Amino acid sequence: VPYQRALAEAERDPLGKAASMVAKDVRSVVGLQDAADRLGDLAPFMFPLADSAISRFELLTSGYNAPATLSLVDNLIATHASELAIVMGSLSGHVSNRTGNEFDEQHANCALEILRIAGSFKRSLKSFDNSVKDRLRSLSDMMLDDTLEEKGGGELPDVLEPAQLRSFLAKEACNLSPDFIDDGTGVKLPASVVELRRLATAKTNSAADGAPLFPKSVDSVSRLARSCQSFVFEVCYAIPEQNLRGISALPVWKQDGIDSEDEESYGILPQSFITHVGEHILALVQALEPFASDKEALGLANEVMTGVIEVAVQPWKEFVAAAGVSLTGDEKSELTSLMRGKEVSHFFGDDGENDVYNQHEEEEDEEEDPDDEASTAFCNQWLDVVGLAVAGRLLERTMRIPRLGRKGAEHLAADLNYIRNVFTALGVAGHPHPLLGYMAKLVTMDEESLQFKIHSRQGEKTPSDALEVIKRAEIRIAYVRGISV
Repeated sequence: VPYQRALAEAERDPLGKAASMVAKDVRSVVGLQDAADRLGDLAPFMFPLADSAISRFELLTSGYNAPATLSLVDNLIATHASELAIVMGSLSGHVSNRTGNEFDEQHANCALEILRIAGSFKRSLKSFDNSVKDRLRSLSDMMLDDTLEEKGGGELPDVLEPAQLRSFLAKEACNLSPDFIDDGTGVKLPASVVELRRLATAKTNSAADGAPLFPKSVDSVSRLARSCQSFVFEVCYAIPEQNLRGISALPVWKQDGIDSEDEESYGILPQSFITHVGEHILALVQALEPFASDKEALGLANEVMTGVIEVAVQPWKEFVAAAGVSLTGDEKSELTSLMRGKEVSHFFGDDGENDVYNQHEEEEDEEEDPDDEASTAFCNQWLDVVGLAVAGRLLERTMRIPRLGRKGAEHLAADLNYIRNVFTALGVAGHPHPLLGYMAKLVTMDEESLQFKIHSRQGEKTPSDALEVIKRAEIRIAYVRGISV
């Protein structure tokens, strides 16, 4: 009887020891390939332990004192998910510190495999959540079984199921104060029954309209998903970041000289740093497609793709700061709006490129196979976030160029137009970002036109932070070009 009443406390130590052993194995993971190979086995390890704990709870208490056991199981799964997220963070650090300018497709495959593992973990949590709810509903029905009470006088019924006997004994041991309360419909039911039914209808996710059955686990899995998204992003974005990091200080921007013979013959060609970025982005397509063609793996990875755009926010934050703007509205929504470019094109006037509408929509009379469509959508999601990060970083680096001579401006325009052409070739909706084309025009715009553009905006009401960013960018370009405003 004491063990039944304090089941959760009795379970805490053995479950904690088992969890510590698994955590030790998780922490020993080193390197990308090791993570992809071992985490697939280690990630789901807690669910059989958690299921066994629920089975013992079901067997020994028949549903009484449910919150204590559910909280114990919640902590068990949440801690394991947190350990996995920590490993993702350490792997991200290795990616950020890597050197070299060669992209290894195997790294991308390993990173995507880890994303699949996170998706499998999330799906397992959903399945476990639904299973526990079904068991709680059955236990609540069993609590209302009054077969033994109806007989009275110590007489047992002719047939008694084991579950009925367990429920009766658990009730005598655990239900020390059998209060009756309103179940919300005006019906008075035992408090334990009402509690189980409330738990059995809890939300699966941390929705605002109801607490989930395992709230800590849901939050930890969300953090795990974000860690895995960041990890895949850093693998795919590492080379562009390396190539763009130091470009603001390139001496080419200060050049005012005349055209060389090669430039007179072939025009100004994009510089090597931007061609490396473009070639990498095009190579990403081939790196993503094999994983995306696996229907099962793709389905699991899509479980943890919600909000993936957030991994590309940092370069845009730095672009806004480099332009000298402090966002006045909700930072997340303002940055997302700026990144998507939906509100910026109409601020350009006649100098804007209609890039944002380059949606590359499929012809209505062409129906794509659902599997191919899902594969394409997944690839495009990652090309989208990498493309957004590249655009944001290139704009931010442009804002930090200290001086821009005539020849330097032509080089910058060539680089910006090159990357725009790469994005156009990809055919990803929303790319190239309209600010890339507008910036290419600003750096080569004649002095009078740029002065007129800036002066015409003076006194103009600023309806959004996006317009303020554009105004400050125009002034910054004029300043580095030596144009008085």
